[in-house]
Amino acid sequence: MKIADLKKNNNQSIYKQVLDANEIDENCTLLREAIARNEAQYKDIKLKNCWTQNEILFHDSQLWVSFNELLQMNLICEEHDQSLIDHSEILRTVKIIKRNYYWSSMRKTIDQYIQNCYVCQHSKTSRNKSNDLLQPLFIFEQRWQNIVMNFIINLFDSYNYNAILTVICRLLKERHYISCIINDEDITVEKTAEMLLQWVYLTHDLSSFIVFD
Repeated sequence: MKIADLKKNNNQSIYKQVLDANEIDENCTLLREAIARNEAQYKDIKLKNCWTQNEILFHDSQLWVSFNELLQMNLICEEHDQSLIDHSEILRTVKIIKRNYYWSSMRKTIDQYIQNCYVCQHSKTSRNKSNDLLQPLFIFEQRWQNIVMNFIINLFDSYNYNAILTVICRLLKERHYISCIINDEDITVEKTAEMLLQWVYLTHDLSSFIVFD
């Protein structure tokens, strides 16, 4: 097989990028050297179907795509987003790309790309089981038995404090705002419990249900 025998309808720009990277990529060079030594495997890549011609690396009849994530993404984009069959499913996209190209773990790379494709995720029918209707949380009939709490962080320092712990009674909407300090590490459960004991439970009974937003 000759390089020119690849599909004629292949985009010449992306093809040239792949070809150029194939020649200069360090890992492709190491693969070619391993093949020249008749090694059966290089790292986790089996070399049984790999071969070279004119210093170009192939896998079966496919041009090897270098270990360049950006190049792989551009190639997938070219075939998946801009081809005549826009945004085809994973298996079809893999089949189209494998006509001319190959790289290690290509199925995983293509799967990740399509899973994050905005058009695919918003235009195709979800096959997941539909969710049930949301149910409101139960509210106790006694004050401060059911509370919701949340930290407001990344505030400007004020009196050596840089965060606020908000604690709200879900029945009456009464609330406490507790100034606190949050350093680079997240505040601990123990420190949060101390603040609740000092500023909330000192005035009200212990809560039966806490929602942390």
